Amino acid sequence: MAHKELMLAAFEGRATERPPAWEQAFSSDVAGEILGREAYTGAMLLQYTEARESIKGEAAREDFLGKLEDDQFALARELGWSGISYPWLRGIPSRQIDDFTFVYGDEATDAWQIYRYDPQAFTYGPVKYGREPVWRSVEEIERRVKEAWANVETWTAEHGPGMEERVRRWRDRCADEFDYVGGAGGLAVPLNEEWMIACAEAPDLVGEHLQAQTEIGLQQLDILHRLGIRYANGGGDLASKNGPLYGPRFFRKYVMPCYRRLVERCRELGIYYIFRSDGDLWSITDDIFAPEGAFAPAFNEIDYDSGMTVPALQERYPHVTCVGNVPCPLLHDGTPDEVRAFARDLRERVLPHGRWVVASANSVIATTPVHNVLAMYDGAGLL
Repeated sequence: MAHKELMLAAFEGRATERPPAWEQAFSSDVAGEILGREAYTGAMLLQYTEARESIKGEAAREDFLGKLEDDQFALARELGWSGISYPWLRGIPSRQIDDFTFVYGDEATDAWQIYRYDPQAFTYGPVKYGREPVWRSVEEIERRVKEAWANVETWTAEHGPGMEERVRRWRDRCADEFDYVGGAGGLAVPLNEEWMIACAEAPDLVGEHLQAQTEIGLQQLDILHRLGIRYANGGGDLASKNGPLYGPRFFRKYVMPCYRRLVERCRELGIYYIFRSDGDLWSITDDIFAPEGAFAPAFNEIDYDSGMTVPALQERYPHVTCVGNVPCPLLHDGTPDEVRAFARDLRERVLPHGRWVVASANSVIATTPVHNVLAMYDGAGLL
């Protein structure tokens, strides 16, 4: 069975001799070791590289995007993946401050952020905001909601053509070799002080903000459908090891109905919607995966270290295709034998049921040893 066919078999619940593999994010430094050259593939290092190259001008950005595409496909072939995704990028910075620091947004307003790269930690994140994400007032949340609805009205004209061109190009390059997993239908309450307080002080407004996100997600799903894409990697972070950050009742009332709309639309279009979030989600899994909830057909970022395990999920929700579950700390800090044993045990327990895609619990993070990545695939039966 071809690698691409393994992906569909997993989502249809057909048992196969070996599982498919796919990673939503694979750090560029680790990919570089595997490919034997500098590589542009994913994670925070890629976002810093994007800033560094894009600030040089349009030609340099085009060269960056071309190499990113070449390297992503080369990595997928080297590791025997069945699926492939366009990496998460941050966009073009407006100004460079120094070798590692960049400004995004319009500094004439408060809509800007400064990002800095740490070459020792391989991290790239915000260090200063034009508008700090702290609680101000209900009126400010109302203003943000109005902005979100304005974005709904302009999204197709401003962003649709770019998304369609990118998806078409990657789909065509996948051909019969890979299945393209599109990023679409993401949904999340921003995980900062302002919006967490808003969940308590103005929950209906937060719910309206989620509805606006859903409307954009529906537009994105229509693009995937027009181009014949079968998978949408949606979802959004909402939990820690202690459970959902805004509580099960809030999720049930405001978030779950939005997911239900996205999943139902995917079902109408023949697309598999992949819910994703790490953290302990057991208190809301019925709301996500059960028929009386959103009834999502797939789950990515399954966080073993937060108590989420594929065998338990398969037992409770046999219709759900599970992606990953190999712990990122184990991949990064364990021995090859430990990683191989974990992946082998997982394979033996879940592969007969089908509905499993080999992957880390979230992403292959920076400085992960290559021998541990290969041990994961070896234990899962890919090598």
